[in-house]
Amino acid sequence: MKIFVGNVDGADTTPEELAALFAPYGTVASCAVMKQFAFVHMRENAGAVRAIEALHGHELRPGRALVVEMSRPRPLNTWKIFVGNVSAACTSQELRSLFERRGRVIECDVKGCTSSLS
Repeated sequence: MKIFVGNVDGADTTPEELAALFAPYGTVASCAVMKQFAFVHMRENAGAVRAIEALHGHELRPGRALVVEMSRPRPLNTWKIFVGNVSAACTSQELRSLFERRGRVIECDVKGCTSSLS
């Protein structure tokens, strides 16, 4: 089962560290750490469910609660768009409103600086 792990500091978190965190819940097949998120692949579904329940909200680093959930595929016919140089004062709703003029917005996150459009 593929697990999404959000709010990860990719510069300070290793795949080995995440594997050790998830290992008590089952066999970890692989881990991939990106900039602000990671994916953990676990062999057993039951272990993955236990890990999600136990580790969602866990602080791997002080003040950084992890978002741990089952990975969901991106809906068909959608695109993920990176928007750089966004003001810190800009809200997700403001950004969403701007992009909704061009199409339906599936997801918009100012913190992660991404939105999905279809």
